[in-house]
Amino acid sequence: AVRASLVEALTEQKIEVRDYMTAMEFYRDYREPVPGVLILDIRLPGMSGMELQDKLNEEGFELPMVMISGHADVPMAVRAMKNGAFDFLCKPVRVAEMVEAVNRAYNYYYDVDYDLDDELEETEESISRLTGRERQVLDHVVDGLSSREIAEELGVSTKTVEAHRARINDKMRADNVSHLIRMCFTYREEHGEE
Repeated sequence: AVRASLVEALTEQKIEVRDYMTAMEFYRDYREPVPGVLILDIRLPGMSGMELQDKLNEEGFELPMVMISGHADVPMAVRAMKNGAFDFLCKPVRVAEMVEAVNRAYNYYYDVDYDLDDELEETEESISRLTGRERQVLDHVVDGLSSREIAEELGVSTKTVEAHRARINDKMRADNVSHLIRMCFTYREEHGEE
């Protein structure tokens, strides 16, 4: 039902859609790279979405991916994004959110009026507004630590970490954790940071 409604909504937005029941069905069919965006559920029957992502990466297929999951956590989102996912959305996914994610991924990868310099400049300005402690928390989030793990690492309460994360999201103008992680990965890549 979710897949069918997404297919319908994307088609209504004049986005061409190819629908696959399983990751293996997609994998068998996808041989010629064509411009597009792969919307991939983490939990699929047979081969999981993460396994498909790994397989495509091993074979050198470069296709922007928007990952979705009903059981996501920060480490899972970080792993997916480190492995090349453009975005990571949690179910239930609003149709407008999915359309926006697909358009952003497509424009970013295929350079349709996408200005990486502007994005980097905005990210640099946002990071410069963070306090030292907020920067520490951000680094731990990007490394895939949960709020509880960050709290233990920094010797503060989980509530304090959550407050820092809320301020970080505001200062960075991040729509969600995957947007925040993507901004930081791009920033680190540009500045030669690990």
